[in-house]
Amino acid sequence: MSPNTLTAQMRSGWQAAWTRRSQREKQLLSIGIWVLGLAALWMLALAPALRTWQEAPARQALLDAQSQRMRQLQAQAQSLQKPVTISRADAAKWLEKSLTELGPNARISIQGETATLSLQAAPAAALARWLSQARDNAQSLPTQAQLQHASPPGPNSLDVTWRGSLVLRLP
Repeated sequence: MSPNTLTAQMRSGWQAAWTRRSQREKQLLSIGIWVLGLAALWMLALAPALRTWQEAPARQALLDAQSQRMRQLQAQAQSLQKPVTISRADAAKWLEKSLTELGPNARISIQGETATLSLQAAPAAALARWLSQARDNAQSLPTQAQLQHASPPGPNSLDVTWRGSLVLRLP
């Protein structure tokens, strides 16, 4: 049996069933078919498009925020690729001016390409911050360290302090 004859047989069967129906049944079946067709059209074509249309502003705002963040990261990466060079004199000035958080006994002496930092009871957290800032702001890196753990001022104190010296290489 070929597909054409099968289709023809099905069509003749539908036509025979349709002609046996009363006018009222034909109207109800026509309305039902239209309702099913409209429901299928709504579910398959219109509802997804409407949902996309409604979600578009929120998605656009999210994409704009992501794009802005990516541009910021790109600018930051480009700025890191081209480091700003700082003169040795400016680095020395920064190192001399930034000693306040290391305590009143912190001293720095600059000799040629190196700077020697002397410490007495410098707080560990402050020293860590200062070294990070010295790397970023003065482009100075430690080359030698002779530090000793200094005893805390009180018996119950948890503050760690350091004493000794650090040698930094200037740019």
